[in-house]
Amino acid sequence: MYKLQLDRELTKVLVGSSKEIRDWVVNAIANIVVADNIIEKHEFVALQEAIGLLDNKDEIHDLMNKVKERKLDEIEKISMDPGFALNVFFILAAIAVIDGNLKKSEADLLKKCGVCLDLENDLIRAVTSWTLKQMRINSKFSEELNSSKKDRDRIINSTIIN
Repeated sequence: MYKLQLDRELTKVLVGSSKEIRDWVVNAIANIVVADNIIEKHEFVALQEAIGLLDNKDEIHDLMNKVKERKLDEIEKISMDPGFALNVFFILAAIAVIDGNLKKSEADLLKKCGVCLDLENDLIRAVTSWTLKQMRINSKFSEELNSSKKDRDRIINSTIIN
């Protein structure tokens, strides 16, 4: 539903990070994408961009098989710089709402990711709340763009007919 330029942000955040961290982030993204058992178009794009962080074809095939079978690795606690963890969490939150919804399964998994990143519960709630607000803003923006497009088409059609 919304365009997400994950590649630049994800690459920017993860540049120079360890393989362990990159693999954790890819697995977390994959888990969020399949949390509701439906992979929307934009979620698939996010997954593809995350897969670009893997090191080789075997890792890519392994992850894709796990995604198809919905048997991904459990998200586990990982240690990283708190500021870095927060940036990662914002990215995960953006992916969780990329389809314009935050389903309970996605919200629960997002919270688990925050806990595994060693973020405080208040911070997890604040980021989730902010993300939901952004989702509503994006939805309203999309509606206004559609309305504007209809107005444009109406003006063009009325000019052509007259």
